[in-house]
Amino acid sequence: MMNQALLEQLQQAYRDLDLFPLIEADDIERFRVEYGREVLVRLKREVEASAKDGKVIFAGHRGCGKSTLLKRFAVEMVEKYFTIFFSIADLIEMSDVSHVNILYAIGLKLLSNATKVKISVPEDIKQSLLDWTNTTRKETTGDTTKSQVGVGAADIFKLITLKLQQERTFRNELERTYEKKISELVRNIDRLAAAIQTSTKKPVLVIIDDLDKLDLSIVEPIYRNNIKALFSPGFKIVFTIPISAIQEPKVMGALNSEGIVRIQLFPVTKFYQRQDCRNPNAQPISKHLNLFQEILKKRFPPELITPEAAQKMVLSSGGVVRELVRIGRECCTECMVQLEIEPERENIKIDEEILATALRNLRNDFARQISSSQLYTVLAEVYKTLKPAPGEDFVKLLHGLMVLEYENDALWYDVHPIVIDLLHRENLI
Repeated sequence: MMNQALLEQLQQAYRDLDLFPLIEADDIERFRVEYGREVLVRLKREVEASAKDGKVIFAGHRGCGKSTLLKRFAVEMVEKYFTIFFSIADLIEMSDVSHVNILYAIGLKLLSNATKVKISVPEDIKQSLLDWTNTTRKETTGDTTKSQVGVGAADIFKLITLKLQQERTFRNELERTYEKKISELVRNIDRLAAAIQTSTKKPVLVIIDDLDKLDLSIVEPIYRNNIKALFSPGFKIVFTIPISAIQEPKVMGALNSEGIVRIQLFPVTKFYQRQDCRNPNAQPISKHLNLFQEILKKRFPPELITPEAAQKMVLSSGGVVRELVRIGRECCTECMVQLEIEPERENIKIDEEILATALRNLRNDFARQISSSQLYTVLAEVYKTLKPAPGEDFVKLLHGLMVLEYENDALWYDVHPIVIDLLHRENLI
């Protein structure tokens, strides 16, 4: 008979690994480790020192811990600011994000939060952000979608959010309504922010997460072609951006032209110094290794994982928290599969054999993304030089976490540890 207690332990560990980013207070209390404190302090100092309408760009690899840090940042800023923290992914379909619907989302979140705390908002501002949908519904009579089913008419914020997420026609109508009236939209957002500040005696601070998860084809039109409109609200905003996008000179040029002198960066945790990364006898940086092992300890009972597997799992992550999570969940899945295949076994745990199978599965996932010999060539060049390669292929690999950026006194780059194994198998290194 299957060991039900062991199965439940594995299922719980799998679920606990899924709690990234840490947003809810209970999850933060249970699972947080002291990670990225210096980055958070730098971000606070930058925001507080900026002008009243200052804009800050926060970059980093997808999965490096930005979302958890930004939530913590938002909590710490509540005392001084009327703080709005939201993920763009919770409001808008990610394949259809634009500067117009980002600005509209800011206005919608400000109005929603102001309404919750009973701040008096001029009626014409409410109408400008909400009532245009009446026209849309009249023009598309009969076009009732699933998103409207079961949603009370009074719950307009939930209704609009559902439509933004699920209905392309609704998003298109939003674009048509506001693309030639951006200044009017921004003016009403600014008036709304002013009403909030008057009522609360706190300036507004908006923090927008998950813009860094957008495809590069969407990021460039937002940050390069429409940066003036995006930066036009007269209050402080923290935007996220993919680390790969700041490799694009035209994107950086547009940001520089709007006063962004330096991007705030959340660096990847490095386990080896640059000069040691190819030395098979080098010892990992103990402080960083222990930090990532602590992340595992908070989610895995000691009897579920061997110390050797835990260390190798950490080093295989390349210093990216989300990659550690991916590897850990894959290991849990493999253990659960083995438990069902061999229910009589009592000693199933994450050991080096289970980890090897999990890494194989993830290696194959990467292999499917590396679709051309040219990408393999770029990866081999980065591995050998620890430097960026020219061209769009390098940016694509950086965006896909196949290449990782590290910081010492100078930037350097390395291939993801799992992808390095692919290069060995292709006899490229």
